[in-house]
Amino acid sequence: MQRLQFWRFDNEAVRTLLNLRAHISRSTLESSLIELVFLRVSQLNACSYCAESHAQEAITHGLEQRLVSGVAAWREATFFSERQRAALAWTDAVTEVAKTGVPDEVYCEAAHHFSDSELVDLTLAIALMNAFARIAVAFRHGPPPMPAMIAGPAATNS
Repeated sequence: MQRLQFWRFDNEAVRTLLNLRAHISRSTLESSLIELVFLRVSQLNACSYCAESHAQEAITHGLEQRLVSGVAAWREATFFSERQRAALAWTDAVTEVAKTGVPDEVYCEAAHHFSDSELVDLTLAIALMNAFARIAVAFRHGPPPMPAMIAGPAATNS
């Protein structure tokens, strides 16, 4: 069954999410770290389209192949930096908030490696990718094509 193309119903809302993505891109967080986090969120949400897309983006933004390949087992891997490990732990805890409650020790480790502003931006990046992953999985679609974004809201109901 083909599901509806969600972006055709409220482009303003989707554009708002994309504006948040642009804000995160302008933050002081490294683009490779953002893509690493996006990849991990995609894995946790079982969004194969997102995982593939962010794996490729991570490599484009300078992340080594072994890091991209090792994200699924990052806790056991020894080659992630302490900052990357803190970001991944924060990503897991925030994404799985209903299970984890985001423990104090995970917060403290993240706060040790990120400035206050960076921690807010990191958390926004995690929340954003969780939103996109849930939308993509629910509607069985990746992100909207750019022409659909330009067309404006309520393009069609197909």
